[in-house]
Parts: sequence; structure tokens; C-alpha cells
Amino acid sequence: MMRCLKDGFPVKDLCLKDDGRNVFIAMGSRLISEVHFRDAFMMVGQMGLRPGHAIEFHKSREASAFAKSIEKHGCFGLPMGPIGDTEEYLPSVQTVGAIQPGKELRNCGMASGCGDGTFSVMVDTGDSDKIAPKICVGGKIIVDKQVNDAGRGFNMVVIDHVSFKVKSISRFDTYSKDSLNLEFFLDKLEPEDIVIAVVNDDGSRKLSLHAKELFNQLGSSMVQNLKFRDIWYFVGQRGIKGFTAHEKISYAGYDGEWPKTLHNAFCVNRKLEGLKVAPDPGGYRNEGRRAFCKKYDGYADFCDASKIDKTISPVALVDKSLFNNPVFDVPIIIIPGMDHNALVRTLETTIMQPGVHPSLVTVMWDEKTVEHAELADLFNYNNHSLSGSLNYIDQMQKALTAGWELHSESKYMIVLEEEIVLAPDFLSFLGQSLVVVDSDATLLGVSAWNYNGYDTTSGDRTLAYRVEEFPGLGFLLKRSVYDTYMKNRLSICCVGRVWEDWGLAGDDVVGEILIPDVSRIYRQPYQTWNTDEDYLTELFNKPRLTNIEAGMNLKGLSRLMDSSYDSLLHKTIESAGIITVDKLKKCITGKEQLLYVPAEIKSVFAVYFEQSGPQDYSLLNQLCHCFGLYSVKGKRPRNLHKGIIRFYFDRREGILIGSSSQEFYRHKPADHQALKIQDMNHKG
Repeated sequence: MMRCLKDGFPVKDLCLKDDGRNVFIAMGSRLISEVHFRDAFMMVGQMGLRPGHAIEFHKSREASAFAKSIEKHGCFGLPMGPIGDTEEYLPSVQTVGAIQPGKELRNCGMASGCGDGTFSVMVDTGDSDKIAPKICVGGKIIVDKQVNDAGRGFNMVVIDHVSFKVKSISRFDTYSKDSLNLEFFLDKLEPEDIVIAVVNDDGSRKLSLHAKELFNQLGSSMVQNLKFRDIWYFVGQRGIKGFTAHEKISYAGYDGEWPKTLHNAFCVNRKLEGLKVAPDPGGYRNEGRRAFCKKYDGYADFCDASKIDKTISPVALVDKSLFNNPVFDVPIIIIPGMDHNALVRTLETTIMQPGVHPSLVTVMWDEKTVEHAELADLFNYNNHSLSGSLNYIDQMQKALTAGWELHSESKYMIVLEEEIVLAPDFLSFLGQSLVVVDSDATLLGVSAWNYNGYDTTSGDRTLAYRVEEFPGLGFLLKRSVYDTYMKNRLSICCVGRVWEDWGLAGDDVVGEILIPDVSRIYRQPYQTWNTDEDYLTELFNKPRLTNIEAGMNLKGLSRLMDSSYDSLLHKTIESAGIITVDKLKKCITGKEQLLYVPAEIKSVFAVYFEQSGPQDYSLLNQLCHCFGLYSVKGKRPRNLHKGIIRFYFDRREGILIGSSSQEFYRHKPADHQALKIQDMNHKG
């Protein structure tokens, strides 16, 4: 027997409750009533066996600390004796004669009545522990707070399948008591009996596996999911083949918050048609996410009660043009920063990329932030621990080295930096670009972010450029680039943030980067102690345009190849309208910013300006400010290609062409006056 103490003294009744003793009696025991604290007891019985016919032995401990052991062996036959009805051991239930129905509810709340061979049912699980559950059958409330003892646990109604009469009503509080009585009750149902069950407050605490199995036999596919404070309603039938269609479950919050109330009304057939496939429970319990949110604070959105059970799974690829695209075999590394909510957004928008393989995604976490590894596990991503870093640049360098070592056979790698959100077509954009990058040795990789991608200076979602800078943030890089320019040189080439000025576009680097006109990632506004506020404001705090549309196809991909790109630019510039000096002077002198392009220019416009040399950006910086492009005093403009900048402004493509770019500057008409540095001091 169990050791049962109260205030240090043995108490028999704490060892085995009356309900438990009744189980032994129902199996033929008579000696169970004589068993006390630390006695020895042995029994072989059979359900329904008359008391006294079980094979049983009892030894009292008497004055000893423990009773002597009992050991027996032998044979017995079945049945072991006279088998009777176990009805007398069942819990107290209200049967037909004793049931007092409540008020009428026409059609149990439905607009119209049920047809022949059916009856109306309404179920309501109540609200928390404040409002009792309700059950209506055939237009009358038969379970409510003041009607037939509605309350916590399993509220049960049994219906005769022929007459549709209520046979019995009972309630089993499996929060405070074990479910033996409920098991007896379910086991005694007659063939074709229809059962209605509603769980209120909590019914899972002491609910046994056997009780759940009995509900499964009645057609339940969800009862096994019941946990603390979950609520549930169910209509099943003894002898059903398959799953009932009348079943719902509502999950409590991960920290015990009350679940959303369930309420429904429907017609029930006298013969329930079982479903071969279990119906959608209307929800999914994400145990891993619940455990994570209980363990870690600060994930307000990710751990919100309305999202806690949201399924985290990859999205299938439906764009046939991308089937077999090699981008879906490229490993992805994610390098978290300190903002864990921003990391969640990166992880979520990565899993939402159509065609992504979570097994190829690795979160490179600092050894001090174990929660990032556990977060990665929730998405079925890999995780890799990095030794502690003092700053993000150090962590970035370690992550890149580890990433290439982990994927030593990969030709490419995709890198996602901290605090970015991926556009719906991020992988699609990289995949389309990869076709060009793979065929062009002069392309180092692809960045999904445009330095000049502000809401007024970008807008063509089908357009991509070649540029000399490396914007980073979310990018695809060739292994050959890493091996040639970065491996064992990270402390030289890459000592700052990627977007600050990585050495990939230095004098010793041969090649360019593909970028989109409209960015495929968004980086949240940058917050730091860095005193260079103008620079950071220009990069991250001005309104930017990020693509939110899926399925965008890039145009003119073949013309992004090195052999074709400049030919495209020559033709574009030749056909461009020119914005004259007089239309730009107010903007150049800082009196006002240019808001539109002259109406006579229909599709492409060009601006020619003079330079004292290739590194003279004084006038170009002012032009960039004029059009709203990236412009910071003391720093070179961005998105240069052989001395020119392409962008999208006022629904037209714009090109700024400096005199140091003789290859393109030669298209300036002889009679056209280019902007000069003197024009910046114009007083008109």
C-alpha cells in the first residue's frame, strides 16, 4: 500500500479513496475493506465478479512497521465466479425520471428545426471558472449552472438513439478526483448510445489514459490533446466507425490563461457517420513554443496568447519558373544581434520564403545567448555556437568563417544580418539573379538591399542594377569571392559593418554586385551610440521602399551580364531626355529639393555634371541630395557603376553621369551645358 500521512500520523482514508476501493469490489474483492496502512494485500479479480469470489489475501502489519510479504502461485479459470452487473458501483447519475430540464430554447438556438431522424443540440463550454457550461437537447436546456449540476470537469449527457430521450446526466470533476468513475460510466454505455460531453474550467488534471481511450472508441480524435484549462465539446456514439464531426477543442494560454469559449449548435443524426480522417481541431498546440515562452521573457509578440500555438512550417514553392533553381540548395546563415524580437522577425520571414529548406538554415549564435539556439530549434533550423564576441563585427567574422567551414562543398552562401525582415520574394529575387551570377565571373554576388532604395528614389520591382559597392545586410556571396578576398583577411577587408564600406569593392577586387531597384529586405531603424547620426539616418531612418509583392519576375536578366550591361546603358542614355541646368539650379543651391521631372521627359532622364577627377564627388553628392538619394558630407555616393548612378524617380529611370566617366559622358550633346561646381554658388 501507499505511505499515507497527515501531520506525521498514518491515515487509512488518505491511502485509498472509496472510489478506488469500489474498483476492487467491482472485481470481486471483499477483503479490500480490511486493508489498512502498511498492510499487505494481493488479489486476482475480474470486472463484474461478485464480492467474495476474487482470489485475495491480506496480512495485517499488526505491531510491526510493515506487514509480512505475501507470495502465492497457482492456476485459475475464467470466469472466476458469478458475473453480475457493475451498475451498483457506478457513480451517482441522474436518470430519466430524476432529470429536471431547464427553460426552453427553440431549436437549441438554431434558426430552423432539424429534420426527421435528427435532433437539435447546443453546447457551450462556459467562460473560465465564472460561467457554467450549457447543454441543450431537443429544444430544452438540460445542463446549466442551476440545472442538473453543471460545473467543472466533464459534463455528460447520454441520449437514446431511437427515442432521442435523455437517458442520464452526470458530471465528473477530474480536476479534483481521479477518472475511475468516468471510466466506469463510459464502459457501461449501451450500443448506439449517443454521448454529449462538455469540459468546463479544467478536466485534464486527473484524466487517465484509459478514459481518453474510451472517448476515442466513441469517435473522439482530440480528447488526448486536453491539457490544463483546455476546454472541449464532443458528441460521439457507442459503435461509431471513425471520427465524429461534432468535436472542438480550445487551448488555454501557455501560462494558464483561460481559453476562448466554444459555442455551437447543430443537428445530430440517430446514427453518427464516422469520418475516416480526423477533422481539423481548429487549433494546434505548439508545446515547444509554449515551453520556450515560459522560460524566456521579452518575446511579447512571438509569445502572444493568440499566436502561441501557430504552426511554424515552411511554405511550398508554387512558381514553376523557379522549380529546380539552385538557390534552394544554397545554405543560409543567420547572424543574430542583441534584439531578440528582431531575430524572431528574421526567422519568421525566412521560413515564409516559398521553397526554403529549414535544414539548410543555420543560426550562428553567440555562446552567451543560448536562447537563440532554442529559438532556432522551434523553426527546425540548425544552430551553431560561436565563441563570445565583444561586438557584432567580431561575431560576423566568426559566423562567416564557420559558415563556409560547415558548408565546405557549397559554391554559394546566403547571409542574413541582424534586425532585417525579408520580403516575400527575397529567395525568388536571389534565385533569378543567381542565373546571371553563375554565368558571369565579374559578378561577386547579390545584395537584396539598395542603398538608394528610398520611397521616392525606387519603384520598379522588376529592375536590377550592377554596382561597385557591397550593400550587404541580406546577400548571396560566391565561395570564390570569400576564398580570394576574405579568407584569413577578414580583419583587413571587413573590419566595419558590411554597409559601411567592406573592402570587397576595393582596388584589388575585380567585380560588381547585383542589387534590386526595390529592396527585398527591410532593416529596422538603427539605434546606437554612434555619433555619426547623419550617416545612419540616411541609411536606415529615412522612409524606404521594400517589396511586399510575391511572384515578381525580373526583366532583362541577360542584359545584366558584363558583356551586355554597358551596351544597355549606352542605348538607354542615348534615348534619355536631359534635365537642363536652369531646371536644377534652385535644387543645386539648396533652396529647394527637386520633386518631379519635367513633363516633356517621358521615360528616362539624364543629368550631366563635371568633375575635377574620378574622386571628385562634391557636385554628385549635391545632386544626390537634390533627388533624395543617399548623400552624406564627406562620404562617397552609393550605387556607382563606372562613374554613373542609376535610380528610379517620379516614375522614370534616372541616370547621373559624371565627366570622369568618359565612356558614358560622351553621349552629352555638344550644345548641352553640364552642371559645374560654380552652379552650386548661383545666386539667381
